[in-house]
Amino acid sequence: MTKNLYKKMAIKAALLAHSKKAENILIYDISSNSSLFYYAVIVTASSLPQIRAIAEETVSHFKKLGLYSQYRDGSNSAKWRALDYYGFIVHILDPEARELYALDKLYHDCKKIDWKEVKEESKISKATKKQKKKSSAKKPESIRKRIARKRKSS
Repeated sequence: MTKNLYKKMAIKAALLAHSKKAENILIYDISSNSSLFYYAVIVTASSLPQIRAIAEETVSHFKKLGLYSQYRDGSNSAKWRALDYYGFIVHILDPEARELYALDKLYHDCKKIDWKEVKEESKISKATKKQKKKSSAKKPESIRKRIARKRKSS
């Protein structure tokens, strides 16, 4: 998939979070700071039910398109969730967790994507879905290797 397609998907994730009343929704182009992702979507949810609703809406929407998160984290947490979609990641945090993890400070020098101006993005084509299915078997291993290398170098 291309960086532009991941951008459209990140914008769609922001729109889905907005539809569930998330606040302070930001998309950062983190490609210059990260070897794992092009974009980071960061949203604030005021309660655990809202965190769950945003995560479920996002997963459900992309699943209908044949796109599955490579990794999910925080399912046992009442404060946050993270959904990894290869080229972008969605962070859903309550206000305390957002302040604690300070992801906005981490990405302060990254370009922000203005998702508010975007109307409904065009649907991801069937060809893209087929391409994703063909390459999905190889990607998790390569991403795991990149994560392991990054952790070793830290």
